[in-house]
Amino acid sequence: MKKISIIEAFTGDSSTLRNISRIIVLFGVCLFIAIWLGLYFKIEYERQNEIDHAIRDTANFARTFEEHTIRTMRSADQIVLFLKYQYEREGLAIDIPKYINEGRLANQPVVLMGIIEENGDFVASSQVPFVPSNLKDREHFKVHKESVTGQLYISKPVLGRSSGKWSIQLTRRINKPNGEFGGVAVVAVDPFYFTGFYKQIDLGKDSVVTLIGRDGITRARQSDSNNGVGLDVRESVLWQKLSANDVGYYISTSMVDGVKRIYSYRAMREYPFVVLVGVTEQEVFESLNQRIRSYYLVAGMATIMIVIFIGLLMGFITKQKRYEEELEKARDNLEGQVEQRTQELFAMNEELTAMNEEHIAMNEELHTTNQDLQYEVAERKRTEEQLQQKNDELSKAYVELKNAQSQVLQQEKMASIGQLAAGVAHEINNPLGFVLSNFETLQNYVDRLLEMMNSFRELHRRASEEKIPSLQENVEQIAILEKKKKLNYILQDLEPIFKETNDGLSRVGNIVKALRLFSRVDQQHNFEEFDLNEGVKNTLTVARNEVKYVAEVQENLNEVPAVRAVGGQINQVLLNLIMNAAHAIKAKGIDGLGLITVSTYTDGQFVYCSIADTGTGIAEEIKQDVFNPFFTTKPVGQGTGLGLSISYDIIVNKHQGDISFKSEAGIGTTFVIKLPLIRKTEKTAIT
Repeated sequence: MKKISIIEAFTGDSSTLRNISRIIVLFGVCLFIAIWLGLYFKIEYERQNEIDHAIRDTANFARTFEEHTIRTMRSADQIVLFLKYQYEREGLAIDIPKYINEGRLANQPVVLMGIIEENGDFVASSQVPFVPSNLKDREHFKVHKESVTGQLYISKPVLGRSSGKWSIQLTRRINKPNGEFGGVAVVAVDPFYFTGFYKQIDLGKDSVVTLIGRDGITRARQSDSNNGVGLDVRESVLWQKLSANDVGYYISTSMVDGVKRIYSYRAMREYPFVVLVGVTEQEVFESLNQRIRSYYLVAGMATIMIVIFIGLLMGFITKQKRYEEELEKARDNLEGQVEQRTQELFAMNEELTAMNEEHIAMNEELHTTNQDLQYEVAERKRTEEQLQQKNDELSKAYVELKNAQSQVLQQEKMASIGQLAAGVAHEINNPLGFVLSNFETLQNYVDRLLEMMNSFRELHRRASEEKIPSLQENVEQIAILEKKKKLNYILQDLEPIFKETNDGLSRVGNIVKALRLFSRVDQQHNFEEFDLNEGVKNTLTVARNEVKYVAEVQENLNEVPAVRAVGGQINQVLLNLIMNAAHAIKAKGIDGLGLITVSTYTDGQFVYCSIADTGTGIAEEIKQDVFNPFFTTKPVGQGTGLGLSISYDIIVNKHQGDISFKSEAGIGTTFVIKLPLIRKTEKTAIT
């Protein structure tokens, strides 16, 4: 019967050890593959997420750039129409610098405005002193001379002969009273005014904003490295994309500066232009590359630890194998000596006993080594748990950083909306100025006509009473004509017409004033005296178009003292709460109008503003989540979930106040803003 050594009974034979070694090596290789393959797929997933995020951002900026361009073109076209009508009425007596000084025309974004008469001579200009020139060879003159259409014409970028600057010419045909060609009204727009939008936003290093004509010629291009006009891009990837879709995106290397970017484009329907916004891949992947480096570091450390662990196991197995070989030799020698030294058995018994004790000691040593190995395994397990805990902490920090970044982005967008509101007020104020001027002139003319009519009626009365034969027949004809034209009705109707028109213009002026006060572009960062009642009124004026179709607004505004606050931020909170109230009433789907009640009051230490609605209310199970970032009950695409979170940050953290609410599902909700009259610290608000 074959003898089995103590070491074999404890550890197995050498073939088992070899199999264990192969399994350990195979397990290590599989673990390496799993770590690095998982890292590869994670990096590719995050890289695609960054690309998708960049596409969404550039698409939003392209939409905003499109609106900025359309608003600028409309404003310039209003000036062209004004010059055309003034020249057709006044001729060479037109005085453009006077109109500018009177505020009837705005310089921005105009480089030059003027009149080209039928022979191509530049006869009137906003330039002081006036510089004469002949422009009959210009395309924007020829196109109107050869065509009778009254449509607006927009030229390619040209270098002005009078201004000496690059500009885009917006022109309309001027007709003589008999319909013949009488000249051209022209307004030269600075092409880089369009890309001035680039300076209002932070797209990142080497990003680009471009305005391109549908003829393939660049009207304006702005980036960190360079800008320019007049580039031909018909051979670019953009032109291939436009042939398929008017709105889209693509990734390409620029033919201008050789920088690879992610682009979004939009073709305008109202004007023959395409807006293009691009951000560099380097900028998009900057944060991802930093994370990838950290991923590689962690994976490398894990790989090194696994290699060390496998090396220790292999060393232990090699040591066990060496012990097995030594024991095998000892056993063979012992079996050979048994036959030869039978008679010395008793003498060698003590030696065998000693060897047995030595084997026991070796077993105890092996047991101790095994315990040490188990301790090392436990230590590595604790290390892995600590690494997992650190990874969880990093993930939590990343989520918090992402939330803070989203809030800052939302606040920057609200600041941009405030700047756009101020721009809208400015653009409305320009045409409103010359409408008011013309209205006053018209009223003066009508007053003079009324004075003449009164004189004619006095003459009529005297002729009737004195029976003057020479005037009697003419007076009777005038009386018949006056009755036929219903002059009495017209004279009675003039006064209410002028009153209603004046009221309408005053209302437009109030809306413009409310927009400018609401936006408070010049007070976006500073604490100043703020009238809460005025803020409520201005906000209701701005939100009126959204609210008037779903709810009536009841104002209970008591006299309250002014507070130290950032007006633009408080207006933002009021607008968020009023718009949420309107949306809640609309979502309820009731017949008729709901009710929004806005109240202000004070207790001597704080001023309060409560906004109550009769909308859907807030369910009990989600009340604790209302002020959390990204929480929203609106459908996808209709809300970001940041409105109330940002409002809470503005009131509580930046103004040391409080915001609370009471709500009952199906009945309505009441939000209350609480602002201190005396703040603990006076400091500049951080937006």
